Amino acid sequence: MAVGLPALGACSLAWNQFGSILARDWLPYAVATALLATGLLWSGRAQRPSRPAMAGLLGLLGLAAWDALSLTWSPVPALARDEALLVVFYALVFAVPLLVVRTESDRRAAAAVVVAALGALAVAALVHLLVVAHPADDYEHGRLTFPISYVNAQAALFLIGFWPCVALTAQRAARPLLRGAASGGACALLAGWLMTQSKGGLVALAVSGVVFFTLSRKRLRAVVPTLIPASLVGASYLPLTRAFRQRDAADFADAIRSGSRLALVLAAASTLVGVAYGLVDRRASIPQRAQRAVGAFLLATLGAAAIGATATFFVVVDRPGHFLQEKWTSFKTLPAHESRSSHLTSLGSNRYDFWRVELNDFKREPLAGVGARGFAASYLQRRRSAETPARGHSLVLDTLSESGLVGLALLATALGFPLVAALRRGRRTALAAGLAAAGAYGLAHASVDWIWTFPAIGLPFFLFLGIANAGGEDDRGPPLLPVRIAAPLGAAVLAVAVGGLSLPWASARLTSAALRDPARAESDLRWARRLDPLSVEPLTAEASLAGTPAAAVPPLRSALAKQPRDASLHYRLGRALLAVGDRSAARRELLAAQRLNPRDPIIASALRATRP
Repeated sequence: MAVGLPALGACSLAWNQFGSILARDWLPYAVATALLATGLLWSGRAQRPSRPAMAGLLGLLGLAAWDALSLTWSPVPALARDEALLVVFYALVFAVPLLVVRTESDRRAAAAVVVAALGALAVAALVHLLVVAHPADDYEHGRLTFPISYVNAQAALFLIGFWPCVALTAQRAARPLLRGAASGGACALLAGWLMTQSKGGLVALAVSGVVFFTLSRKRLRAVVPTLIPASLVGASYLPLTRAFRQRDAADFADAIRSGSRLALVLAAASTLVGVAYGLVDRRASIPQRAQRAVGAFLLATLGAAAIGATATFFVVVDRPGHFLQEKWTSFKTLPAHESRSSHLTSLGSNRYDFWRVELNDFKREPLAGVGARGFAASYLQRRRSAETPARGHSLVLDTLSESGLVGLALLATALGFPLVAALRRGRRTALAAGLAAAGAYGLAHASVDWIWTFPAIGLPFFLFLGIANAGGEDDRGPPLLPVRIAAPLGAAVLAVAVGGLSLPWASARLTSAALRDPARAESDLRWARRLDPLSVEPLTAEASLAGTPAAAVPPLRSALAKQPRDASLHYRLGRALLAVGDRSAARRELLAAQRLNPRDPIIASALRATRP
């Protein structure tokens, strides 16, 4: 099935490129997806997307165009272009299921393919931790980061498929073996998330769980498929998180291996229990009235639990206002050393400072923002922390800061219409509710983290969203897209693949080849500059390969002409000028670097060397 190719692409990006956010790593997958979309449009069997899906596609393409336009005011034009291409990539992935998924059986098969890929990736990651020589290399501060090198993105890759897995387990008509496999996949994904201990993942899982059980009319049928992996993983909380508590101990590697081994055992147990549940469920029958009554009772119980928890908080905590103030202060400060037994109970981070800068950027440039991918440069100038983040850890605030109100309106169109349509469809079947919950999970987690920038996460998110919006209201499916429309659309997508996606990728490959083989560097870098005139990488590569500091100066000046607000380029040019003895010119460049990055101690140290 066509949907399986982007799903495998997401897993390959995670495994082979470690979830890289660099365009040179994910552009080949974007080209392949564009060629796939072209083939579907030219096949004569492409179907017409629904109006909400079409609005989402147009919103994504509009956002891509706005990001591309912002390269004229972004401090990093090449990265602004890359952001536009990333959004085009997401639009293509979103379009694939819209073109091929026609019926409910197609929807089940497509969803099963995506969750099978995610579940297999989770199991492979756990096996990897058992067989690799140094499993500690795949952990950071006691938290799992493999295969994606960023812990919260790794958590999102696990959890985004959890509710579709639960929904497939709840399908009474499905074969017990398939239901068992879905249950085992859900357990592997949940255990993998717990090993990352991502708080953003926990919040998004809770939000999407509320969406799933609120939408599902047969929520009683979904309770057992949810409890099977949740109870197994919950009961194993301490051994699965033991590595976090022993991250500085000699047996850290043993803690990782024992946790991985246990997670695999839990996944196998969940599979067996899921198969048994499927066999029993096919034979047992609960009256419809009883199902509705128990479902209503469960909702009432959850509401009562929420009210009870709130009441208990005010009874147990003597000074609620003081308590909340302490938590707010803790959230605003990154702890120097984490002393708690679980990362899930720690609130400290630098997100408050990131968001402060983003809101100030929005106040200064409310309509257009500072330009796509411009947050990193803005934060260097106004930061209060030592971190140098690429994005601000919130999709909404990133968009407001970098693309302004125009960008936010386009993003709301791109995600809002398909998500609302998915929520409306979510009341039809458990699978539709699971797909809607996956969309809710992606949006909730992206609101508190920068997972949007990781294509390995964006691909399954837009696949689930596309599957949720694909097909018609009955088994006949939607009408086919007329050839007179599909043919030119396919040609346009092919042109984007060749001109928009392939050329920057070819340029990046040539730049990498030049660094590997300096003997051919001159020719490779010349073609790299021609194929991608926006990028400064061929110029910085030329400076790196220069035999003398004097030879590095011209390409660095050319790079600065493309990105005059790049602190690192000013610093490199200042160092090169200092090496050739031009102390006054070096000081000018280093002062410019310091204005753009005033808290950098390395720049300050270099400046001291220019004093007479």
